[in-house]
Amino acid sequence: MTYRDVLESLTGVRGSAPAVAGPALISRLLWASRHEDATLYQMELGYPAAVCLGLALATPKQRVVALEGDGSILAGLGILTTIARYRPENLVVLVLDNGVYGTVGSGSIETATRHGTDLAAVARACGWESRRAVRVETKKEAEQALSLAFEAAGPWLIVARVDHTSRAEADRLAGQMPFDIVEAAITFRREMIRRGYA
Repeated sequence: MTYRDVLESLTGVRGSAPAVAGPALISRLLWASRHEDATLYQMELGYPAAVCLGLALATPKQRVVALEGDGSILAGLGILTTIARYRPENLVVLVLDNGVYGTVGSGSIETATRHGTDLAAVARACGWESRRAVRVETKKEAEQALSLAFEAAGPWLIVARVDHTSRAEADRLAGQMPFDIVEAAITFRREMIRRGYA
């Protein structure tokens, strides 16, 4: 399964739900898939789920999506315990797990998921409900899990195993995103204010 497979599955159910995306690969491919003003792109490693937890608690009537890489969620692993504590029903954490730190270097530095760490099992050990912390391996599984996550109460953790083929595409998109994290943050804030969240 590719990044694009997963992001197309997300786009099919997301609507205009606010989202915070991790750096480089994920942000570029999400932007290319479909831009929404309520998207904060290029969030630093380890922070998308944490930011989205606060956002979900502040905006309980709308779905909120955190897009993390495996390296990013591993860098901020403690957030899984905090989400399990507060249990925001509107939060979806989507982890694109390619087994490497894909944003830095050549993508050859392996993450712990390449050596047996099961992020869905870690979340369950942190207190997530078993049926809401899942691992998906195919586009069909991703579509089913995301559809359910946007219909049923969460929080949801969907760990999608992806390959490396999207790296070249993300590299080609490097100069095409029309804004940086500051501009994305301003657009995001304006959109949230427009929706009534000051």
